Amino acid sequence: MATSSCQKCSSTHFEMKEAKPTDSKYKIMFIQCSSCGAVVGVSDCYNIPSLLEKIAAKLGFKLLS
Repeated sequence: MATSSCQKCSSTHFEMKEAKPTDSKYKIMFIQCSSCGAVVGVSDCYNIPSLLEKIAAKLGFKLLS
């Protein structure tokens, strides 16, 4: 299996960093190189499926597992 590496510095260590882009209402998570900080991806700040499950439970819906 191949090991993911940073396209800028070739490091194989990554981290997630929370950020709120300018003029945005929502926070996002940057997936970035731990060595040089180059952003390699983005993700929602919150786990959307988990939030939906909590809302559904409060509304009395039974979810399929």
